[in-house]
Amino acid sequence: MADRCVLILSRRGDGEATEAASLLRRIGVPVHRLDADGLAGVEAVLAPDGTLTLDGHRFAPTVTWLRHFSLRAAPDDSPAGPVGGRMVYRDAWTVLARQLALASPAAIGAADPGQLVQHAQARALGVRTPRGVVTTDPAGAAGLLPAERYVLKVLDRHFVEPEPGRLAWYLPQVLHRSRLAGLPGLPRGTPVVLQEYVEHEAEFRVYFAGGELHAFEVAKAHPRDIWTRPDQVRVRHVRPPAAVAAAVRALAGAAGLVYGAFDVLSDRGEAVFLEMNTHGDWQWFERKAGVDLVTRAVVRTVRDLHWSAVGDPRPAAVNLLAFLGAGAGSGARAPAHPPPLS
Repeated sequence: MADRCVLILSRRGDGEATEAASLLRRIGVPVHRLDADGLAGVEAVLAPDGTLTLDGHRFAPTVTWLRHFSLRAAPDDSPAGPVGGRMVYRDAWTVLARQLALASPAAIGAADPGQLVQHAQARALGVRTPRGVVTTDPAGAAGLLPAERYVLKVLDRHFVEPEPGRLAWYLPQVLHRSRLAGLPGLPRGTPVVLQEYVEHEAEFRVYFAGGELHAFEVAKAHPRDIWTRPDQVRVRHVRPPAAVAAAVRALAGAAGLVYGAFDVLSDRGEAVFLEMNTHGDWQWFERKAGVDLVTRAVVRTVRDLHWSAVGDPRPAAVNLLAFLGAGAGSGARAPAHPPPLS
């Protein structure tokens, strides 16, 4: 009979997945991990009954957690052959990872709605979002969106990986109308998001994990500071305002999320939803604030999903503090730079 275990699909540099996998194993939850930058020589068989064999380990995934599994992270070690064949190799691994997640009894990160879908859902729920447009001509589109200041950002992630391990950043910018020429380094004609800048009294990063909410108030001068001047960013763990908590719960419910990292502003008591990341990292925020609450919530979430899939009758309440050792909650010093995969 095949083992039943959690499958994590990510990459070698994913510290959150490394810590979560270690803690899960220590509380008796088996984990198998496959990294996009560690596929060389990997043999895989997916049987008709849904069991998966990876390098001789035969198991049935109970929870498939899709995080930073991107073939952009993989070195060019695909089998020799025509360029088209190597492209098929990369596409096939990417599709397999996504299909494994979608076919699992439980999945985390498989549903990843982009900014346009997220904002449409928010508006349908009555959650305020910044007024914005998607445009290939920010300066010309500003006439459709009268404002004093704007936020200009890319439509997808804030970084790309031209070579494995080397990131090129395209960070959000706050700009006056006279400077709306586009994001530096992007070819003319690239679709970007142009939003009004929303004045606010507070900004929050809120993590939703298995129904739990954990919020961090983030104080910074510019949107890009988390990446470019992390030492100037102040982070503290807080109880989210009622409006922010309600907005996050509504959005997570509408998207059917198990996990998500939400960026939300508070403007005169009203929640203003910016964006959500289903793969958002949390260790940097935890270490800045000196807590480990998100780590524990994520581990509890994966554990409970696994137990549910295997029909384990054990109660959900398990104290993980003993397994965290000297982790983030022990007051570990924050790193000089945030993790690149946030």
